[in-house]
Amino acid sequence: MKIKFKFFLNIIIITSASYAQDSISLIGRLNYSGIPIHDINRYVDSATNIPYALLCASTSGMRIINISDPANPVQTGTISGGGVNVVDVGTFKQYAYTVAENISSTTGKIIDLTNPAAPVKVGTFSGAHTVYVTPNGYMYLESPGLRIYDLNPNPLNPQLVYNSPSCTGHDVTIVGNRLYDFSDNCGTRIYDLSQPDTLVLLGQIPSLGIFHHSGYPSTDGNYLFVCDELSSSTENDITIWDISNLSSPILVDSFSDPSAYIHNFYIIGNYAYVSYYRNGFRVFDVSDPLNIFLVDEYDTDSTLSGPGYGGNYGLYVFSPDGNILASDENKGLYIFKFSGLQTNIKEEQNLLDNVKLFPNPAKNIINISLEAIDTFSPIEIKIYNLLGKLIYSEIGSTSEVIINSSSWSNGLYTILIQQNKRSIHKKIIID
Repeated sequence: MKIKFKFFLNIIIITSASYAQDSISLIGRLNYSGIPIHDINRYVDSATNIPYALLCASTSGMRIINISDPANPVQTGTISGGGVNVVDVGTFKQYAYTVAENISSTTGKIIDLTNPAAPVKVGTFSGAHTVYVTPNGYMYLESPGLRIYDLNPNPLNPQLVYNSPSCTGHDVTIVGNRLYDFSDNCGTRIYDLSQPDTLVLLGQIPSLGIFHHSGYPSTDGNYLFVCDELSSSTENDITIWDISNLSSPILVDSFSDPSAYIHNFYIIGNYAYVSYYRNGFRVFDVSDPLNIFLVDEYDTDSTLSGPGYGGNYGLYVFSPDGNILASDENKGLYIFKFSGLQTNIKEEQNLLDNVKLFPNPAKNIINISLEAIDTFSPIEIKIYNLLGKLIYSEIGSTSEVIINSSSWSNGLYTILIQQNKRSIHKKIIID
């Protein structure tokens, strides 16, 4: 059973800033067509300090792309054939560890990247659906189950140190000493990772009919965002859990977009970076985990629409230069920058009475009172639906605004009011 939530009024005051409509900038791309593109990772050659994108091309192997000039990425090397089927990849030292979705017949491969122009297959390991390799030399494989390998004794011969085959397994996220095991039938299990060969279970989020595909914790670690790649048009793509008490996680909110499937999700600071298949690369403001909203998006394949696969599959968002690598299933490599909202977000109780919004929930009419705001300066009002699409815009100087909402669909809307470098976001329900 899927769980839906009704949203309630929340107010966020944003001072000395304006809403950034074009926060995502495309700075470079390398087109690939006719080959099946999947995930992406980043690798730095320790001898030359040159960064490379590792683009997974499934049955067509892997492409190694020089991204030292992000505006002009150049393919340096490629590897294919010999069973090199690459859907996901992790790196340790000069090696890439690749896995494919067909785990029953395809082993994982170890690729030597010493010469990025001529990568060489140098070993194999047990196959998996996803792979995650940490800088301290541990490899985490998901599906079947969760398996952990130590690469330190010999990177060419991974040593199995932990195996939990009881759950299906799907994806893993590691932040600090916590491991989040997104495992479909077992829901999500949260472990203490202080000793990788002896995981300690801290808490568990039950499945509840949700496909626990992937996710990421909030910056403070108190909330966990879980993605359901298989959600239908009436189900939640993202569920948000309060995990401040790990022994008793609580489902507190959700986000749903009936127009596309969600894939992977990462958080840095106040923003979530999401590969959203046919809706492309998306960025959400998650500074308030109970009221997340879409900040900007870039459709990597405008020829596709509606729920389904294709479009933005993978992201790498942890580059020290701030560049974001994105893979599109039919288009290849994109490199983005995200400027973000340069704001100081805080609640200011003395400002809350300056703008009044009623009724809430509303049916046919929305009344906005701006009586305490300077009426000599233009006021801009914008209203966005739950998907972040602009549906209403007005610029004027009046302090009383009446909006006809009779034709709007039921649901949550964000109202942005701007004047003289001050912006106020409010939420309203149309019921």
